[in-house]
This record gives sequence, structure tokens and C-alpha cells, in this order.
Amino acid sequence: MGTHRGWLPALAAHGSAEVAADAQDAAAARLGQAVHRVLEWAGRPGLAAGHFDLPAGARSAAAAFGLSPAAAARVSSVAQQILQSPACAAFFHGPALRWAGNEVPVADGGEMLRIDRLVLLDEPGAVPTWWVLDYKLQTGKVSLPLYREQLRRYVRAVAALQPGDAVCGALITGAGDLLPLEAS
Repeated sequence: MGTHRGWLPALAAHGSAEVAADAQDAAAARLGQAVHRVLEWAGRPGLAAGHFDLPAGARSAAAAFGLSPAAAARVSSVAQQILQSPACAAFFHGPALRWAGNEVPVADGGEMLRIDRLVLLDEPGAVPTWWVLDYKLQTGKVSLPLYREQLRRYVRAVAALQPGDAVCGALITGAGDLLPLEAS
């Protein structure tokens, strides 16, 4: 019995760390979902840039995902960085944006996938191009190759649906960076 007493507190402490890590992961996931929601609302086709109340949208999205008012400010900040990024702005507003969809379902190898944002850009003098965009608010050296492989699947699925069209893919980070998928 004395042996078990020494063992149980260690197990409880380990379990507490896992619970805390799970809670942190869940909060981060809800933050990401709220940012996605705000980007969907702000990037609606037909809505001119600057005509979306970003702070109000962030508060509403944060509340919908059970986040605090402080988290709503973070949602607003991240969404603003993405929407105002010179590299990303054309995917949300502008004359080249011909079509945009959020949470677009596609199939690949019998598996249903969901694309964060799919847009068709038609710039003068350029070939119309489909862009498969995946939001990754945090990217690390370990996760980046996995994200890129996931993006490649999305691009293959869209290319199969749009034969002959140009299809590109990119990750959009929480800092508003655009990480294009290298041609493979």
C-alpha cells in the first residue's frame, strides 16, 4: 500500500498537466475558429474593404466560441493583420476577386476535406487562378511540412474539379504572412 501512495500523486500531477494542456489546446482551437469566422464575414463577396466592423465581428465570433472579451481583442488583431496584409488582401477584396467560398467541401481519395478559403482571382493580363488557402495561425518548423502536405491534397482535389485551370495553394499565418505552396 505504501508503494501505491507514492505512485498516485505522481499520476495525479501528470494528469493535471495533461488536463491543463488540453484546456490550452481547446482555447487555442476556439480562438482559431473565431478568427476563421471573422475572416468569413469580412471577406464576403460584394462587401467592400473597410465596410466590415471588425471589432464588433470579433466580439460576436469570440462570444459564439465561448471566448473572453480579452480574447475578442486578439481575434480582431489577428484578423486585421491578415485582412490588411499586402500579400493576403486580394484574397478578400478587390477587382481581381471573381469568386470566394469559405469552408468549401471537396473530396480526395474518398475522404471529405474542407478548404478554409477558396478564391478565383482574375487579374488583367494573367491566367485566372484558383487559390486554395488554409489558415494556420501558428506555424512551427515541425508542423509546417504536415500543413503543406495537407494543402497539397486540397490543391489536387481542386485541380481535379477544375481541369485546365491554374490552381495554387498557400498557407496564411496569423501574422498575415502568405506561405505559397512550392510546385511539386
